[in-house]
Amino acid sequence: MKRIYIQLKDECFAKTGDKIAVKDLAVLIVQGIDKDKVMNLKVLDVPKDKQYEVVSILTVIEEIKKIYPDVDIFPLSNSEILIKISEDRQKNKLFEFLKMLLVCIIIFIGAAFALMNFHEDVNMADVQARIYKIITGIENERPLIMQIPYSLGIGLGVAVFFNHISVNKYKKEPSPMDIEIDSYKKNIYDYILQNEKNTEEK
Repeated sequence: MKRIYIQLKDECFAKTGDKIAVKDLAVLIVQGIDKDKVMNLKVLDVPKDKQYEVVSILTVIEEIKKIYPDVDIFPLSNSEILIKISEDRQKNKLFEFLKMLLVCIIIFIGAAFALMNFHEDVNMADVQARIYKIITGIENERPLIMQIPYSLGIGLGVAVFFNHISVNKYKKEPSPMDIEIDSYKKNIYDYILQNEKNTEEK
C-alpha cells in the first residue's frame, strides 16, 4: 500500500531563481515508495520581481501524483505555505553596519527621552530627596547615594526583563521582545496568506 502523509511547514525562505522542492515545503511520512525521490521532487521555480509566493498544498499533491498516480495522499495541518523571496545579491557590510548604528542611536535617544519625561512627570528627584530626608533626617536636593543605584537598577532591570542576563545559560528562553517580534511576523504572514492568490488560484 502506497501512502503519503504530508504536512506543510510554517514558512519557507528562498532566493530569486531557486528551485523549490517538496523537502523545502513539507514534512512527509511515506509508506511503500522512495521517500528521497518524493522529497527531491521539484514543485516550482521561484518567480522574479516578487517578495512572496503562496503555495497551495494542492500544487504539491499534483506534482507528487505525476510521479505516483496511485499513491494515497493524506494532507495534514496547513493548506498553504508562504515562501519569502529575497534577491540574491551581495550586501554592503559597511552600509548594513551604518544602518544598524543609526537605528541604535535613534532607539537610544528615544528611550532616554521617554525615561526623562517619565521622571519629570512624577517628579522623581523630589521623591528621592523626600525619601532620603525621611530615612536620614538630612535635607539633600541631590541624594546621589540613592540616585546612582536607582539609575543602575533601571539598566539592570531592563536587561533582566528582556532576558539578557540568564540565570541558566544553557536554557535559552525567548524574551518579551522576541515574542512580540514573532507575533508581528505571524500577523504579517497570515495577512499575506489571506490576501495573496496561491498557486492553484492563478
